[in-house]
Amino acid sequence: PVVEPPQQIQEVQDAIVRFRNGDIDGARALLVAACKKHADLPPADVIMAQLFASVGQSDQAIRSLESALKESPNDPEAFVILAELDFRAGRTTAAKFLYSQAERLLSDFKGTARRKKLILQRMCSGMAGLAEVAEDWPTAQKYLEMWLKDDPENVVALQRLGRVLFQQNKTDEAMEKFRAAKKANDQVLTPEAMMAQLYESAGQREQAAKMMVAALTAEPKNLQTRLAAAQWAFDTEQYDQAKAQVEIALKLDPDSFQAKMLAGLVAYFMKDYKEAERYFESAHLQSPGNFAALNNWALALTEQDEEAKKRKALEVAQIGIQAFGNVAEAWSTYGWVLYRLGRLNEADQALGRAAATGQLSPDT
Repeated sequence: PVVEPPQQIQEVQDAIVRFRNGDIDGARALLVAACKKHADLPPADVIMAQLFASVGQSDQAIRSLESALKESPNDPEAFVILAELDFRAGRTTAAKFLYSQAERLLSDFKGTARRKKLILQRMCSGMAGLAEVAEDWPTAQKYLEMWLKDDPENVVALQRLGRVLFQQNKTDEAMEKFRAAKKANDQVLTPEAMMAQLYESAGQREQAAKMMVAALTAEPKNLQTRLAAAQWAFDTEQYDQAKAQVEIALKLDPDSFQAKMLAGLVAYFMKDYKEAERYFESAHLQSPGNFAALNNWALALTEQDEEAKKRKALEVAQIGIQAFGNVAEAWSTYGWVLYRLGRLNEADQALGRAAATGQLSPDT
């Protein structure tokens, strides 16, 4: 949640250089001077927190934010960032208290209009998020509307408000917000497809199907709409329909990574393992650092009867544990491949290592 520090100001650039060279005090001194000259900058310790966060020093980042609270007790930004960190960690009570403190300070905040706007948006997003987690839909609606009053064409806020309105059975209003989001950014998902997903999550499959048909009718050549239809069909175990939709998506964009991954999953569940192998291998070559593509490639290979495919599966699974050794599923896939090769002792060790992590997915 801690954004990159602003780098367009010379003093900030110099401070970043000093920070990277280990001169922490020198970096902070430059930032203090910069903040006196540039009103749009947050307090120096907030920027220091951003620098510490950028190099993975979270404890130092938190200490800098706490220092910012002491040095600038009327500035709400440190409260918002600490709230975001607590929210991410699941400490919702602490997050709510900190967001509330930020909201209280914002009413009399003397910072620039630009800073106040950005902090207000982050506070509203966080408070709405807490309310969404608690399924307190009216409160979530209140903060999302507050956000949109300040930024009426914000696509994220419009879509979130649409979902919140749907949860309150305000379907017409929800559709209105999804249409506004689509108007603000033509690349987002079709409003009808958004509604279809929500109806499905609410257990109203017949209505979801109607909305998905309406989405495809409205935008038959929209890649995201086709992918949404394919995903919905896949999730509802309509594999023939999922295959048809994802094939159209791949015709619209043959290089779509998301379409390749979904096509591979559909083929895998239809037990067409050669086809699944083809899609997952292509997805892996397109994005070598993606764990799911590599992992699913190994699984598609090992389900085939040819010994050469099983040996290839072992090579791919070994790459998986080398690159993603801290992921339980990498070890469970490696163990499954070994098991399929009849190497039971090694399989037992690999599966035991996966189980020992305590973070097991259903596949693991």
